Formats: sequence, C-alpha cells, structure tokens
Amino acid sequence: MLVVLVLLAAPVAAVALFWGSWGWVAAAAAISVVEYATLRRSQRFSARVWRSVPIGRRRSRERATETLYIVTAVAGVALLVVALLIAV
Repeated sequence: MLVVLVLLAAPVAAVALFWGSWGWVAAAAAISVVEYATLRRSQRFSARVWRSVPIGRRRSRERATETLYIVTAVAGVALLVVALLIAV
C-alpha cells in the first residue's frame, strides 16, 4: 500500500514543483485525478473479483481500468522526474 501512496503522491508533488507553469500544472493535476479515480475503481474490482472469479475471467473493462491506472502512474512518476530535472 505504501508504493501505491508514493505513486499517487508523485503527480501531486509535480504540481507543487511546476507551480507557475500552468500547462504543466494542469497536466500533473489531471494525471493525479485520473490516477486516483482508476485506483479506487481497480481496488473495488480486485476486492470483489478475487473472491469469486478465476483470474482468467476478468472482463475487458476492468483490464482497461487497471491499464489506465498503470499508464497514469508511470506518467505521474515521469512528470515528477521532469519537474525535478527542471528545478535543478
């Protein structure tokens, strides 16, 4: 769970570091909102499914949600790295 919180904090920290560059701030804020929303959706799905459905029977919508979470988590970390490089 700690890794999930760190991944969620990355775009939020990027918002603070990019403050003043409004395009970057908007991108980092949008990524953090989408990441949070997909995280909540995938956690609800995981809690429900792993009790009742075999792994091979996951629906495409849930796979898409988890894929979107992974993409936004990677984008959030990338934005944080860019923000740190610009700040240095």
